[in-house]
Amino acid sequence: MLEPIEPHIRPREVLHPADLVVRGWPLTVDALMDNADSTRSRYSYRGEPFAAVSAEATVPGWDLASILSGRRLRTRRRYAHVTTRELIAAGFTLLPTFSLPHYSIVLGTYTENEAERLLVVLGPDHDNPHYVRRPE
Repeated sequence: MLEPIEPHIRPREVLHPADLVVRGWPLTVDALMDNADSTRSRYSYRGEPFAAVSAEATVPGWDLASILSGRRLRTRRRYAHVTTRELIAAGFTLLPTFSLPHYSIVLGTYTENEAERLLVVLGPDHDNPHYVRRPE
């Protein structure tokens, strides 16, 4: 039985067109498919498996530097980002899930083609200037 994602959606939160949506490395089709599979194996959205990948967004109180140095992305060597305007124009849905600044990028279909399409929209990857090696 899948857990509904709806109780984990932050109500009334709105992204602005120029806000950045940031996804940490690894930025590969396989990594996106693994993340989406993990999500769809645990959660449902509107009664269907929830195929989505995790991202962070520059909502109030969270600029790019605070996201890259934050708990979730500081151990990622590389990242990619796109504006919400570009992501939505490409047909992706963004849901404000769990705690700030987490967002879920909803995949239209759980396919490698959809993951490839998302990678193209995310654009080139960049070095994370706030990278901290994970403790061993």
